[in-house]
Amino acid sequence: MKNRIHELRKELKVTQSELADAVDVTRQTIISLENGKYNASLILAHKIAQFFNLTIEDIFIFDLEEENL
Repeated sequence: MKNRIHELRKELKVTQSELADAVDVTRQTIISLENGKYNASLILAHKIAQFFNLTIEDIFIFDLEEENL
């Protein structure tokens, strides 16, 4: 699953640490999300979407082929 977290963070000039603190995870979690090494739980995806004032679908790009569905 791809996401736009890095792009959105840069637009708002938010650091990885600031986002991590806001959504109650570690900076390493944000790094892993941005690098595509970790898929957010629904709860975390919701928190991130609320932080950016967007929908989950605006941030997380779900590719059916990539997920073998």
